[in-house]
Amino acid sequence: MKLSIFIILLASFASQAVQLKEQVTNLDQPTDIKFFPNSTEQLLVAGKEGQLTFTNLSNKNKHLVHDFDVKSGSEMGLLGLAFHPSYSEDEPKNNFLFVNYFPNKGERRTRVSRFLLNKSGKNYSLANEKIILEISQPYGNHNGGQIAFGPDGYLYIGMGDGGSAGDPKGHSQNTQTLLGNMLRIDINTPDNIPYRIPQDNPFVKQSNFEPEIWAYGLRNPWRFSFYQGVLIAADVGQYKYEEISIVEKGQNLGWNIMEASHCFKPKNNCDAIGLTLPKLEYERTQGQSITGGYVYQGEINTELKDHYIYGDFVSGNIWRVKYPSFSSPTKLMSNQGNISAFALDANGEIYMAEFGKGVIYQLVP
Repeated sequence: MKLSIFIILLASFASQAVQLKEQVTNLDQPTDIKFFPNSTEQLLVAGKEGQLTFTNLSNKNKHLVHDFDVKSGSEMGLLGLAFHPSYSEDEPKNNFLFVNYFPNKGERRTRVSRFLLNKSGKNYSLANEKIILEISQPYGNHNGGQIAFGPDGYLYIGMGDGGSAGDPKGHSQNTQTLLGNMLRIDINTPDNIPYRIPQDNPFVKQSNFEPEIWAYGLRNPWRFSFYQGVLIAADVGQYKYEEISIVEKGQNLGWNIMEASHCFKPKNNCDAIGLTLPKLEYERTQGQSITGGYVYQGEINTELKDHYIYGDFVSGNIWRVKYPSFSSPTKLMSNQGNISAFALDANGEIYMAEFGKGVIYQLVP
């Protein structure tokens, strides 16, 4: 009997590919994590209530970089961060940090801005805001929030459908709004020009499309990433399904005609011709709000090699799935709290933010 119990326990440990190592504590509702370029120690953390925090994993130094005055009800707040792809502290002209947040004053709106990230001694601060883009939001939820630079050097902005439930205003299939889309813009412009439209955007010459649109038909993309030039986006579902898609130029990803690969409107007789269906989906029995992650690129977690890691904000589950097939996902952990974001350090190791406890963990063997 004892030998049988030992064998069962050994098998259990062998199947456990990762555990969580606590790295940062006492954060206020973290929504995004970004390591400084080429760093495995220094990172910035966005907090929903507006706090932008610097922390150093090696010496645990932590300080407030900036306190944004934000609208933070529902799903609003300080939501996304991105370093300029040429960021370098040794080159002040490239010391730019891009931020996605909801300014408190005025109408409800998403704002994407560029700031100088200045360093004085061991501390950082923000200065010289340049407003890149503002988008009015009819409701307080489904705001997206992710911003990231692609390997092409352009800024990608994930926009939700504007909120409420079921996309009542039809934004995601309306190509004359910026809501419900993946946007792509060129931010390398003079200070008096907010941004330019890349001329190879798919709808530049079509009058019934906003030229910023790279792909449309999204509901609420909560975290996307790039791997070997491929854009992988997680899209939060409505009632039944969560989904992960490969997002390519000019695609219609289906919402609100489809929820994942299933008819949403009308429920049993929809036309999916011309729509791009997800690579992976799961039902609400597994979780109710997907959080997208990254393809593991590190060395310490050998079982994760060439796997996409993702989680769920409600169930606290963490999965791995083989890339690029997205077949046979494996649950790595359960009930790990409110998983709000993942991050990669310079070595390709993966970190996770837990929203409720305000903790950042590293995924380790």
